[in-house]
Amino acid sequence: MMLESTINEQKTEILPLIKKRWSPREFDPVKNICQEDLNLLFEAARWAPSSYNEQPWSFIVATKENSDEFKKIISILMTGNKAWASQASVLVLTVASLRSSHSGSENFHALYDLGASVANLTTEATELNICVHQMGGFHHDSAKVVFKLPEMYSPVSVLAIGYLPENADFEARARELFTKRKRKPLDEFVFRNAWGNPFFEMNDFQKN
Repeated sequence: MMLESTINEQKTEILPLIKKRWSPREFDPVKNICQEDLNLLFEAARWAPSSYNEQPWSFIVATKENSDEFKKIISILMTGNKAWASQASVLVLTVASLRSSHSGSENFHALYDLGASVANLTTEATELNICVHQMGGFHHDSAKVVFKLPEMYSPVSVLAIGYLPENADFEARARELFTKRKRKPLDEFVFRNAWGNPFFEMNDFQKN
C-alpha cells in the first residue's frame, strides 16, 4: 500500500527537528527524565527499520537515581567523557547482535540497523526537548566484561541523555556553539554514475 503525501506545496526546508538536534557536553545535573518520556524514547527506537526485521539492537539503561548502575557506565567511559557525561540524567550502552537469527551467519547490517534505531530515539528526544550525545569514547573490552555481554554481542556506543541547563551563561555558550555547526555540502558526498561526480549542485538548502 502506498502512503499518499498530504503535502501539496513543495517544501523548501527539511524537518525542523533534524536541524534542532544537537549534541551538548553540558546537561542540567538535577533535572531528571521521567519514566514516561524514557518509554517514548525506546518505543521510537523499537520502530526503526532493520534487515530481515532482525531488530539487532539492545540497550543497557542507567538512570542517575540508581547511582550504582549509573557509575557502572561512567566507569567504562574514557577520561575525557566522564565529567560532563556524569551530568546527564540517563546513560545508555548500545549493543548490537552480530549474529543473524535468520541465517545463523554474521549480521553484516547490525551496526547500520542499530544506528537507525538510535536515530529514531534521538529524533523523539529532540521532539521532547531532550538532548542526546552519542559517544564512541568508551572502553569496549571493559564494557563487555562489566555488563557480561554474551558472545557475538558488541557494545557500540554510549548515549548521554538529559536536559540542557537553564542559565544565562550556558545559553550564551550554546548560541555560539550552535551557530558554528557546519555540514559538508551535498556535492561532496552525493554522487552519480561514478565516485566524485556530484549528483547535486550547490543550492539554497546548503546554507551551513
